Amino acid sequence: MNRFLIILSLTLLILSNNANAGKYGEGDLQLTKQSADWFIKFIRGKNNKHPADFYISLDGTYTSYWTCNHTQCMEGSVIEDTKHCERQAGKKCAKFALRRTVKWKNGINPAKGKPSTFNSKWSDAEIYAKLTELGFYKNDIKKETESLSADIVNQIKELRKLVDEGVLTNEEFIAAKKKIIN
Repeated sequence: MNRFLIILSLTLLILSNNANAGKYGEGDLQLTKQSADWFIKFIRGKNNKHPADFYISLDGTYTSYWTCNHTQCMEGSVIEDTKHCERQAGKKCAKFALRRTVKWKNGINPAKGKPSTFNSKWSDAEIYAKLTELGFYKNDIKKETESLSADIVNQIKELRKLVDEGVLTNEEFIAAKKKIIN
């Protein structure tokens, strides 16, 4: 009998630990414009519907969310809701937000409290800005601009080298430079 209770206790412990493991997504995530727009709809609710759970594919391209008629929505089954998102998306999904708080941990988002919470009365621009601030939206633009700028500088240096070697005239250099910059 004691052996049965020990096995039962261990089984319950393992199951309860697995239920909490991976409840919310973690790591880098960039929402597409469409996913950000769906998040805005989720945050605002509609027709007395309040946000409950928001799921997203790991590549940020597909979303799935749940709403309810009560201000304090009951949290759904993470396992079932994740499977639903994955069936619809055809990709791996994870939970992104609970009610109006983004719970995804990416190294920037604290995943709790006011810094991670959105207001349903905010404008679209304010919500996009908050998603960007938390590292979830359009955060690769700066990196792309920096690499693009470095590429332009290198191309112009190569053109200057061709002028110095007498391969190009100054007029050809200026025309080529304008094409690169534009």
